[in-house]
Amino acid sequence: MEAGENYYLNQKRLTELTDADWKVALSKCKEHIRWRLKQKTLSGAHSASNLGAEAVDHYLGVAYEKILTGEWEWKENFTLAQQMIRVANSYISKEVEKATSAKSDAFKIIYKDIEEEFYDLASPPAEEQEEQEMDDRLKVIELAAAGDEELEFMIEGLKEGRKRADIAELLGLGVRQVDKLREKLMGRIKQQPSPK
Repeated sequence: MEAGENYYLNQKRLTELTDADWKVALSKCKEHIRWRLKQKTLSGAHSASNLGAEAVDHYLGVAYEKILTGEWEWKENFTLAQQMIRVANSYISKEVEKATSAKSDAFKIIYKDIEEEFYDLASPPAEEQEEQEMDDRLKVIELAAAGDEELEFMIEGLKEGRKRADIAELLGLGVRQVDKLREKLMGRIKQQPSPK
């Protein structure tokens, strides 16, 4: 840790604090961070995988370190808790900016869920290009199901917008058996060549 330009000024004020002052400041800052982030720590900029630690602990540690090392000045008109909250807020905002920058978009990985696409067959596409892509996917699925009456019937049901339970009832099967049919179809789809 390197000493910042405000190190001596901050240290002078920090030496006047009691253990109780520290506990109150850390507790208030931690609670503020928890409130500010709410459910935003599950994925994205504030996720543990992005920060390298749980978000609350990370930002609390940053706020504590920046005051202690003097990188941030502890202004006279703020309590320790208020100053730590200001530091934490600043770093939370910086992390969001960093995650939404063009540079981070260049490294973003987009996953396609074939299962989701499979169940979305019943919804109509919005544009011509999407319509063509949907037709191509549908051809692949229909080719994969060709020759298997249950699979063909399941696809027709999906195209009509029927739910899994409806298809199971019409086929006289259990819902889990329909899931097995779907898995069978997925395996066949993966073996199909893409249409040109």
